Amino acid sequence: MTDAAGSKPYEQSPEPRKSRKVYWIVGSLILAAIVLGTCINGGMKAYKAVSARNAATDALVRQFLTDGLPPATDPIYSRRIEITQKAVDDTDRYIRLYGAVTEYGAPGCTVRSAANTEAAKSDTFGDCAMSVVSEKSPGRVTVQWVREDDDWKVIGFNVAYSDQSVLLDKAEQADEFLLEPDQPVAPSEADAATED
Repeated sequence: MTDAAGSKPYEQSPEPRKSRKVYWIVGSLILAAIVLGTCINGGMKAYKAVSARNAATDALVRQFLTDGLPPATDPIYSRRIEITQKAVDDTDRYIRLYGAVTEYGAPGCTVRSAANTEAAKSDTFGDCAMSVVSEKSPGRVTVQWVREDDDWKVIGFNVAYSDQSVLLDKAEQADEFLLEPDQPVAPSEADAATED
């Protein structure tokens, strides 16, 4: 009988397994380099996109506040929103109430990508804001951009001035014009009908 517990004279012990620790270390370093490179590349692209939106916002705000807003049919506006000429005219009139802009601040933008079930809400968007100082009040301008077919379009433009007394002054002037005592007020049709 053979001894089952002991080794047989013709058997050799197996060679010890080589450590794969070196492969794990090299693989981890390569993976870390890929992840780091991807992050740096994404960061550089985001920085370029934000810088481009900053420059575009500065140019657009200066043009809009100096020359007036372009007509509603201008290709600078995104067709994702319904824009009417009346809305453009009202915004332009509001801006003109505060006088010429005397100082522009530096714009600040953020760029974000969004995915949504509604196609109008899915894309790359830029949200930008900058401060301005007009003759009658300081204000803040916000511009919302959307990327459409590699072109950036304006999806929103808003100007908010901090001194609302300018609007109250205009309202008081309108009231005074309508209610001047030396001008007789014509009776309305309803008043004329009740006299008969």
